[in-house]
Amino acid sequence: QSALTSLFRSIDKEQENQLNRSHILVLIKEFYSNIPINMKKYITNPLDWSDKDTVYSPTPTPSILTTPFCPSGSIPIETPKTLTTPAVQETVEVEEPVEAPEPVVAEEATDESASPEKSVRLPPEDDDEEEVKELKHDIELIGQEIPSHLTQPREQEIDIKINLEEFIYVTERLLGEDPHPRALTALSEFLEDSFQETPQQRQSRQLEEKLAAKHHAMMIKINDLFDEWDVDKLGFLDRTEILAVLSQWQKNSTKPYNIEMSKQICKSVEAVEKKDLLRDDFLDLCQTFHKVLDSDDYMDRLLDFVHLVVQTQRGDLRRERKRRRWLEVMELLPKISGSDHSLYFRSFFDIIEKDFAYHGTGRLINAYIALIEVDPDADEEDEDKTLLRYVASTTNDQNILMGRTLYATQKCISNQVRRSGKAVYINQIRNNNQVHLWAMDRWAVDEDRDGAFLVLPLKNDQEKVVGVVGVDTLLSANPTQFLPHEISFIQNVVRQLSSGFSFLDARHKFSRTLISLLETIPRKESAVLSTSCYVVEPVPHVPSGPESPEKPDEYVLRHVMSLNPKTNIVEIMSGVNRETIRRSDSTFRYSEDTAPDNPNMDGKSCEPQSDESTTTDNIRDYLFACLDKRENVQNRAYGTDHLAMCVEDKDKVPVFVIDLDTGKDKSKILKQAQIKSVRNLLNKMVQVFEQLLEEVSSDEKKFEADWEETLPDDLRFALRFERMILEDLKRRMSNMDVGGLSEIKSYNEPPAIIGTVIQVVMLMLGICAEEELQEWSKIKTHLNSELLKKLAAFDPLAKDTKVDIHKANDRLKGLTAAEVKKGGSMPTYLLYQWVIDVISIIRVGETS
Repeated sequence: QSALTSLFRSIDKEQENQLNRSHILVLIKEFYSNIPINMKKYITNPLDWSDKDTVYSPTPTPSILTTPFCPSGSIPIETPKTLTTPAVQETVEVEEPVEAPEPVVAEEATDESASPEKSVRLPPEDDDEEEVKELKHDIELIGQEIPSHLTQPREQEIDIKINLEEFIYVTERLLGEDPHPRALTALSEFLEDSFQETPQQRQSRQLEEKLAAKHHAMMIKINDLFDEWDVDKLGFLDRTEILAVLSQWQKNSTKPYNIEMSKQICKSVEAVEKKDLLRDDFLDLCQTFHKVLDSDDYMDRLLDFVHLVVQTQRGDLRRERKRRRWLEVMELLPKISGSDHSLYFRSFFDIIEKDFAYHGTGRLINAYIALIEVDPDADEEDEDKTLLRYVASTTNDQNILMGRTLYATQKCISNQVRRSGKAVYINQIRNNNQVHLWAMDRWAVDEDRDGAFLVLPLKNDQEKVVGVVGVDTLLSANPTQFLPHEISFIQNVVRQLSSGFSFLDARHKFSRTLISLLETIPRKESAVLSTSCYVVEPVPHVPSGPESPEKPDEYVLRHVMSLNPKTNIVEIMSGVNRETIRRSDSTFRYSEDTAPDNPNMDGKSCEPQSDESTTTDNIRDYLFACLDKRENVQNRAYGTDHLAMCVEDKDKVPVFVIDLDTGKDKSKILKQAQIKSVRNLLNKMVQVFEQLLEEVSSDEKKFEADWEETLPDDLRFALRFERMILEDLKRRMSNMDVGGLSEIKSYNEPPAIIGTVIQVVMLMLGICAEEELQEWSKIKTHLNSELLKKLAAFDPLAKDTKVDIHKANDRLKGLTAAEVKKGGSMPTYLLYQWVIDVISIIRVGETS
């Protein structure tokens, strides 16, 4: 090792502590080729070496530490300390996480010549920890594995210089662990003779090394440019993008020579047949550029210009990608928010606040949403009988705006926007007298403060204005004006907000009809103790690549409402009670192989996996079995029998899953006739739902009766559903002749159940006064064909109809359909159903 160190010092004529790597390797190969054959058995063949074999490993080889070279008869020389030249470390490039919510871990390299301590280059600045957290946003996206060819590191750049430590490593690799003295002497003499240069040779060699160093630096620069330009880590560049950037360079050229060179360069790109250029193709193209320019300085200027343009485009692309993802979230949120307006509005505010935090130099913004409502205090002569009510705002404005109203007579920007349907932008609020400030104290914080104000119309699917959205920068430091790309993004988000609002508005209006459905099912089928409604929401599918296979539609179930069997009141789930059920969370496994004890269960069962899974908080997998099969699934779970029924729209897309609980008594399991009766109710509900969607899409209300004109939409469609049920009952009662009433009429003293039902019918129709209801002899005289006509013609919503449902409920005294069906006749049961349906319609109508 001492001899090799002396050899290195002697041939380092410039005393730079480094030699030209390629020159040394050429000389070593020439030395091997020229030495006698009998000498070659003492050294290894350098002609078989690869480039990586000549790279020094940071772990010292045992020969360097334990077997120092010692000439015979001399004292062993102390091993010199290891030089501090840093080892060449391999850099592993990590693909930028686009859709995966978790950071990607680079695979470990297995090359023996690589450094044991590998430094991993971090992703670009847009993939820092906060942004990775943001990419998880308000929904759970499916993570994708990165293809292995995209995570492979670029080939390691080998330094063109070789230092003392590397020189010793290479020569020891040539001479072996126990070098032969003759071989070492011959190598030393050969290298020393080879480095004896004349001044002209030295000058020529230095020029070559300088050109090689420039070429090496340029190749590194081109490779780095390729990596930065390839934002998606696809391994290729688009030829059209390269041509577009070079065309900008051509436009910026002013000197005739530069113009001519730029034209030739653009033509050389156009001549490339490939559309997608790999790394080697790009390197060849840059070599062509260098030949055209015929100057290293011009080539450096061109690369610097392209690098600047790529950096600018990368920032714009990063911003547009993030915004595109946020718009996709806004598009999906209405379908997965459980018809919750507040969640949707909060997500809207969160998106624009984050956009300004990332791309708006951290500026603070405020925003609000105001919807148009009918003004109850408007005069008859007023042309505009509406007002704007603030329904949502960012946190800073909630105490100031929530619940406030802007009347049509007030002159302000918001009223101007809702009348014109066009957005208004004010870059200086302080100088505009049409901006109405609810909190004047904000000006006192800073006398020089000003802000910008952007108000946009919120429209439905028919482009009708239903509200306004306002965004301001009153709380931001300067500059406060909106940039063009910020205004464009806010417009796109508000446009998506308008579309989602129409969808949510239709679902919200239909919620009252769902309440009526859950109340009606136990009323019609007394075996049903409790009912629950789950909204079917899609799970977004993110493809793993252009050729990824299509996956079947996947859904989650959101529990929105249930009928409490103890109170007979429908409870609407909200907040933490609005449970989201995923297939993977299920603790029950649906099985068609287990034969049930009861023959009415269609040969299917659902059993818990453990004793801990018997709580009501656990998930019921048979709901997904119903959703997958699009058919009724009846199972026993949690000790009670359940029937799951899927509700589809006209396009066969699942919308709701209804869960019916019939209790522990297996004799109460619904028979086919009862299931058909419940399905009939679901079909009527779907019919009403389609009518609502049709009105929303056409923005044209279609009233079926005069009483509908004064009702809000949610009650109007709920009453329409209730009336459809009553009309269906009337059709069944039309088949009942006078003979059916004769059976009731034949009683001298009817059973208590029959007597109570007939009394309530007479009271509601106004046939008998309340004091006459105790005289059966007078009541039964009215059990004739006239009674059937009055039942068929009765309209509970007519203006002249006056029914005291409280007195009717007092007389029924909690009488159930099961008791009437068991203790009375079929005509009595139908009359009881008529009473209950009429009471339900009047009760819903009274809430308006």
